[in-house]
Amino acid sequence: MFNRIFKKKSKGLSKIEYWKKWELFELFSDLHFAEKMLSEFKGGHSGKFTSAEEFYDAFVEHLYEIEKDNVADFTQIWYWFAPTCEWDDFTGKQGEELGNRIFERVNNWKKNHDFVHGTKVYLDGEFGVVIKSELDEPNFCGIIRWDSNKESDNEDWRGMFGTFINQGGIIIDQNHQFEFINDDGTLKKLNE
Repeated sequence: MFNRIFKKKSKGLSKIEYWKKWELFELFSDLHFAEKMLSEFKGGHSGKFTSAEEFYDAFVEHLYEIEKDNVADFTQIWYWFAPTCEWDDFTGKQGEELGNRIFERVNNWKKNHDFVHGTKVYLDGEFGVVIKSELDEPNFCGIIRWDSNKESDNEDWRGMFGTFINQGGIIIDQNHQFEFINDDGTLKKLNE
């Protein structure tokens, strides 16, 4: 891992190119449109919110917090806009298209900017999967189990997703079939 971290880096994208690649301008534009739309709803309930007004207040507060962050954490937005969650409960069919678009962009960002359990990855000719570790804290995982026939072939990348990406690591197709390990990182049985 030491050699991976300290190898010579190639020039990456500028900040603006990076934002364009991940559609951050479009995401924030959609979130502000969602703010305006949500302000028109009254009553109802969903999850911990007893009304659309209460959800609106929490949404606006969170939106303005993440806009000021240097590295935005979209986890709460991801939860609120996931199918059949708060956004859908309060806006129904009227907000469905916008909600799906926001969730897709946030999900894409999250998958490519955070280690998430079960995410399949590739780095330096090796395939692997992010596994659940007993030491993981919520929203802070990154133990990668590499696809090898070794009993234990784990590498700790917790808190280093940016470094992983800078070293050439990528999120791969989640349908990728490993040779030696299962999707949860356990070693396949010999007769599989």
